[in-house]
Amino acid sequence: MKKLLPLIVFVLMFSAGYSQSLPIWTKTTAEKLSVLEKADRSSMPQKFQIFHLDFSGLKSQLQMAPSREAGEVSNVIIAFPNAEGKLENYRIYESSVMAPELAKAHPEIQSYIGQGIDDPTARIHLTTTIFGLHTMTLSGRGTFYIDPYTKDVKNYIVYDKSDLTTSRNFECKVQENTVESMDVPLPPPASDGRFRTYRLAMACTVEYATFHVNAAVTAGTLSPTATLAQKKAAVLAAMNVTVARVNSVYERDMSLRMQLVANNESVIFVDADNFTNDDAEALIDESQVVIDNAIGNTNYDIGHTVSTGGGGLAQSPAVCISSGKAKGITGSDAPVGDPYDIDYVAHEMGHQFGAAHTFNNSCGNNRQTGSAVEPGSGSTIMGYAGICSPNVQNGSDAYFHAVSIAQMVSHITGNFGNCVPGVANGNTPPTVPALTSYTIPAGTPFVLRGSATDVNGDALTYCWEQTNSGVNTNLPSATSTTSNPNFRSVAPSSSPNRYFPSLANIVSGGTSPWEVIPTVARTLNFALTVRDNRSPNGGQTTRQNMTVTTSTAAGPFTVTSQNTDGITWTQGQTQTVTWNVANTTAAPFNTANVNILLSTDGGLTYPTVLVANTPNDGSQTITVPNTAAPFCRIMVESVGNIFYAINSKTFAIGYTVTNTCNTYTTNTAFAIPDNNQNFTVRATSIPTTANISDVNVAVNISHTYLADLQVVLVNPAQTLVPLFLNACDGVTTSLNATFDDQGTNVTCGAVITGNILPAEPLSIYNGTNPQGNWLFAVRDLAAQDTGTVNSFSITICSQTAVLSTENFGLADFKIYPNPNNGTFNIQFNSDSSNEIKVGVHDIRGREIFNQSYQNTGLFSQSLQLSNAQSGIYLVTVQDGDKKEVKKIVIQ
Repeated sequence: MKKLLPLIVFVLMFSAGYSQSLPIWTKTTAEKLSVLEKADRSSMPQKFQIFHLDFSGLKSQLQMAPSREAGEVSNVIIAFPNAEGKLENYRIYESSVMAPELAKAHPEIQSYIGQGIDDPTARIHLTTTIFGLHTMTLSGRGTFYIDPYTKDVKNYIVYDKSDLTTSRNFECKVQENTVESMDVPLPPPASDGRFRTYRLAMACTVEYATFHVNAAVTAGTLSPTATLAQKKAAVLAAMNVTVARVNSVYERDMSLRMQLVANNESVIFVDADNFTNDDAEALIDESQVVIDNAIGNTNYDIGHTVSTGGGGLAQSPAVCISSGKAKGITGSDAPVGDPYDIDYVAHEMGHQFGAAHTFNNSCGNNRQTGSAVEPGSGSTIMGYAGICSPNVQNGSDAYFHAVSIAQMVSHITGNFGNCVPGVANGNTPPTVPALTSYTIPAGTPFVLRGSATDVNGDALTYCWEQTNSGVNTNLPSATSTTSNPNFRSVAPSSSPNRYFPSLANIVSGGTSPWEVIPTVARTLNFALTVRDNRSPNGGQTTRQNMTVTTSTAAGPFTVTSQNTDGITWTQGQTQTVTWNVANTTAAPFNTANVNILLSTDGGLTYPTVLVANTPNDGSQTITVPNTAAPFCRIMVESVGNIFYAINSKTFAIGYTVTNTCNTYTTNTAFAIPDNNQNFTVRATSIPTTANISDVNVAVNISHTYLADLQVVLVNPAQTLVPLFLNACDGVTTSLNATFDDQGTNVTCGAVITGNILPAEPLSIYNGTNPQGNWLFAVRDLAAQDTGTVNSFSITICSQTAVLSTENFGLADFKIYPNPNNGTFNIQFNSDSSNEIKVGVHDIRGREIFNQSYQNTGLFSQSLQLSNAQSGIYLVTVQDGDKKEVKKIVIQ
């Protein structure tokens, strides 16, 4: 037998290794799964990928992952698909969200955490239960989910959080704890290197339990004759998914997690309870009493009760405060999925940890003065995104605002919330240098630049946010406001810089109501939060503050040349760039010099310096570089300050560009059904195939109460853009206007006219093929008032670019195949000894590839963009002062 042992060990090791090499993910389509019953969802994303999963194979691999508490580096590496359908590798650790005794009793409920390998900014949290696999990934590129697509838990939907669209009705109220509250100093600018685990008692009403028991029975993973213990286990599995997803944000932003207490099943009520499911005011007090009686007040740190009605309500702060630490509730008729886990549960728990609402809208008088730092509904977790018109966006992004982080840190390290000291996690916070404050001319865009280092070598993300708290709820913020927040929060990114407003808005010629440049004198306060995104034992953050003062003693600083259509430059010529200095050489701006930069990708990046450090005198002659590009822009940026200006029109170098616009009109009127969740849809067939450069939608609607309406546009690729979302509440009006990214904010009146901004930019369609059926859809979400769509039209514009000369640029230049699947060849002849540089940017200007090559005369290189999603990309090839920029299509 002893002789057989080495062979047995070898076979077992071989089997484990072999199982890991087998593919567990197989891409599939909705059409192939049409005969299978679909999993119930509270919301459906616009765009998604579908994969078949070997669920048993995945669980076998996960079983080999070490515990996060073991202190070892995991060798278990597993790939999961991202929202683009590409597989990405993660280093996996077991990370139970249940106390050890509870976890031991339920081995069928497992949770894990993973650190991205292909993308080090990515952190994945996943659970395996009778409900299948659920994942949530936070990264510098966004938030991604994997959920069951079919009830047999063999097929999964993969999507980006930003692609979720749903009509929601939820209200959160706050009980401010004024007796024991915030007599603590402001927190330090950096995390304290500790990881805190809070004991969570999560109770549920019978209605919540019934929802999940029925879901498990319908899916066939729970018997209709299940015992009470089996039903409680099914409910516990659903709670496990929610807590794991909530923890994903708290671990990254706050270096804390919550873990269900050992006897949590004693507050899972399946048959009878002492709760009022639909009354938040009653339920919050019942939550404290029931959890105290069942768990014991000293045996938990935070208590929370979930239901299927009544909305959200929480005491703030509450965690560790004995008299109110279970005063937190979340009620939703669909207690599953991202809107529930992040927008609702994480939000209510945020209150319990001490965070206040961050939106500056009224939102049913739930605005909280002092923390109203986000315009409109807000977009971070403590905002009201999607449930408080006018909405910045449809749902919350999965991160906390800098102000929220400060409030929560103040509580958990202060006099009343410090019951969990935590343990040292061996993770040093990023080092962020002190930031410089600036004075800029009014009415002028600017860019904030940051930097950071990390001794652990972690992949950092950066988040610039305005921290001025609003003093009124006039929305959107006006350019003339001297106190309200002007700029929305934008999700953490791997770039340390942020343009205000975004470059995409500026180059499109449009304006966003949530990024408003002040035209008056005022002070803008900003925070830069740097996250290190480290797993498995808690991320660390560091914050630095600065101010931007806008002054009417100068400005606006603008480019005054290259502002008409049809301009074409020829390589080697001299051209003149002019700008309005607008007194910016004087104090306090002190801008003696400027840089003049060139963009060859439509204005999203400016890698070419035409002239550096030239006097800020309003005019400069430049030599057109030896490059060819159809869509160029000029930026004049201040030296020693942060403001800049961009010319208003694209121009060509070495290309002739032709603009073509076609309008497709539907004049047949149709009624809008009253009080109906379903959209009434009309299709418009568009035959053209030239890539889109602009889309406008003209709409004529008669209605007795326009705020009842939602109007959306959907292209042939199923990308949805909301045009109008319940605006102009309280005003009886009709709509006869054109939705245009270059329009202005909606002005409510008897009739809305002119060119107005859509609820979300139509520019998302730019660069795509318009051919096929476009859907114009409208619905009325309230009773009594009725109306009619009299007509609508869709205008599609495209630009065709042709090289002015066949012999310009790189000799015998070729890119093939095009279109391609992400693998393509570049070939040309070079007569220089220069290093060859190749870069690839997506249509939004984000660099996805950059490589230099030795020049051997005949350049022939195969590129593989393995993680690129389908779409249009710009390939830049540079040989000294010769450069080619070509568009490619990845399918």
